[in-house]
Amino acid sequence: MKIGNTQVANESLISLNKAKENEKDALKKISSPRPLEATDGASLALANALLSQANSMSQGIRNANDALGVMQIADATLSNITDSAIRMNELSVALGNPALNNEQRAMIESEANALTQAMSDATSQAVFNGRNVFSGQMSFVTGNGTESINMQAPNVSGLNVNNQQSILDFINNVNMSRADIGSAMNGIQSGVNASMNTVVNLKAAEGGLMKDDLAENYNQLNSAKLKENASLYVASFNAQYLQSRLDALLG
Repeated sequence: MKIGNTQVANESLISLNKAKENEKDALKKISSPRPLEATDGASLALANALLSQANSMSQGIRNANDALGVMQIADATLSNITDSAIRMNELSVALGNPALNNEQRAMIESEANALTQAMSDATSQAVFNGRNVFSGQMSFVTGNGTESINMQAPNVSGLNVNNQQSILDFINNVNMSRADIGSAMNGIQSGVNASMNTVVNLKAAEGGLMKDDLAENYNQLNSAKLKENASLYVASFNAQYLQSRLDALLG
């Protein structure tokens, strides 16, 4: 008497092994930092060129982000300096009150001096990666060329609480610097967005040449897992069937 279905069991085992191999292959492709094979030498050369361009542009994006970081620190510093200058302008107006006594005037001038020192300290402490952001021209090679920024610390030496116009001119100059920074940041950010789209397209093109479509690899992995589970189920069913037949014969 033939017990169970040996052919089905063998086919299940073959399917299980094949599913495991497909799963390993998909995982290998997904985890590989580089696609595994090109269709031919020309495809490989083109894929390498695309990868080189994508990597170069990716580094340019990192450089651009550093440029944005430098300008963000500079802008935040100038914002705080503006607040201090606005307060100094209030003090300057207050000094125009002839009803103040000498002690009150001295207190106002003392606060104004403290504000001037705080503004000077703020610019000296505005540092990105160990370098002062107001140290002069910096050129960042980005994915869209070279972005040069040249930010100078505002000159606080000309501020005088007894001269309101010097304070108003100072505030205006700082505002103009912040406007320039904002415009430059918008331009760089727009370039970063464009570069990121280009990198995505370059990677997709390279993946196509190298037979390394990520979505396809995940589909292969999921399909292999489903087939593996199905094979395990069939094997388990056959084992249970065989045991039941043996029990029936021996019983």
